[in-house]
Amino acid sequence: MMQHYLQTKEEYPDCILFYRLGDFYEMFFEDAKLVSRELELTLTGKQCGLPERAPMCGVPYHAVDSYLTRLVANGHKVAICEQIEDPKTARGMVKRAVVRVVTPGTNLDMESLEEGRNNYIFCIHYDGGSAGIAAADISTGEFLTTELSSDQKIWDEIIRYAPSEIICNEAFLMSGLDLAELRNRQHIAINPLDAHYFDDASAAKLLLRHFRVSSLIALGIDDRKKAALASGALLQYLYDTQKNSLSNVTGLTVYSAGRYMLLDSATRRNLELTETLREKQKRGSLLWVLDRTRTAMGARLL
Repeated sequence: MMQHYLQTKEEYPDCILFYRLGDFYEMFFEDAKLVSRELELTLTGKQCGLPERAPMCGVPYHAVDSYLTRLVANGHKVAICEQIEDPKTARGMVKRAVVRVVTPGTNLDMESLEEGRNNYIFCIHYDGGSAGIAAADISTGEFLTTELSSDQKIWDEIIRYAPSEIICNEAFLMSGLDLAELRNRQHIAINPLDAHYFDDASAAKLLLRHFRVSSLIALGIDDRKKAALASGALLQYLYDTQKNSLSNVTGLTVYSAGRYMLLDSATRRNLELTETLREKQKRGSLLWVLDRTRTAMGARLL
């Protein structure tokens, strides 16, 4: 069992691995130390053939969502390794496999998400002061993309959508944008992707296959290389984390920020469009005055 755990952990080195053992999800080694500290769980140990007992902690499977929510809210990624066969009929060790990866931008636990607010994940392909941006909310199936021509416009778009997570190429980490502000003040998790996610041919092939079209012209991004790269990388990331067909993501909306009057983040803040300046609350903002919606879907649309 421990050998399979280590093999699985090696495949998901940037994730906390929740490994299903009976009625519990167990964590070992550094994952166990981290989770026990953040969730205030008892740290125990397990004999695994090493000179010292392996640090271990666990959470009950029937209450896993609340623990996941707390870890994801702190910016962690969690890989869920489930038993994929009935233990009663298994011959030898029960087969297990990672069935999903939960990240800040792919959390589908409706009880933990703020009602009426989208949970966006951003993908940014940055290239010398300009960028292609793709955004998705997998709880609603919304998927959209654009291209922006300056660091200020990129920053304003991030603040406007307030994503929970940004995935990006390495160049974005070297940009002039204040990433510490995004992480610490805006509470956005920033995760760089390997270069292969931004391969031209792979991105185009995936977009054509997923949206069932014969060319990028049909999607409106044939002349938007950066938008296509960001969209393809985001779609691949969603496939990798959700482990399903993403059947609710049925269309790609291409928009041009230049078609709208753009307000920078300082102007939006001073006008108290979505939250008040002092209390940082929705109550008292313009959105609070206008919001007469009755459902979460209506509030998200507004």
